[in-house]
Amino acid sequence: MPIAEAVSDALGTRIEELPPLSHAIDLDGLDAVITNDQSDDVTVTFSYAGHRVLIHSSNTVYVRPLHRADNDPLETVSFDN
Repeated sequence: MPIAEAVSDALGTRIEELPPLSHAIDLDGLDAVITNDQSDDVTVTFSYAGHRVLIHSSNTVYVRPLHRADNDPLETVSFDN
């Protein structure tokens, strides 16, 4: 739920209006990778609802809009402080 809440806040919309998170990422796989063991240094990044979501094993979720430059065929995003 923290992922949907973070994207909801970034978009300024209700969680119920977002597409199912399971359409963007395998939630069971995410749970398997992001564990409660803080000694594991894991980061997962994926696209969801027009945003890039970065989840770190420290239970930190970053959300940034995707940007597309005319000369950049890939959608890119930067996670600054």
